[in-house]
Amino acid sequence: MKQYISVIGDSELQKRLEPLYELKSDIDNLKSEINKKATAKFYTILQVCEILHLSRSTVYRMIRNGDLKAHKAYRRVLIPETSLKNILITINN
Repeated sequence: MKQYISVIGDSELQKRLEPLYELKSDIDNLKSEINKKATAKFYTILQVCEILHLSRSTVYRMIRNGDLKAHKAYRRVLIPETSLKNILITINN
């Protein structure tokens, strides 16, 4: 069984690798899209207090009243960015 090795030039190599470079860029674009959609930002009570310039008790009252949505992660209370944006929109209107 004889195997032949052929030498190709730079231009031929570029032509053969071009589809691979296109696939790599498509994969990179998909990865960045997935990262944008998958990451949801959450704020702690202290961060919400600083953003809204409110006391902790007021933020807890807003959560209790249903004005802010909150999630409990172990001992931490986390507020999603969407809930914070909604409260800012209602305050501005």
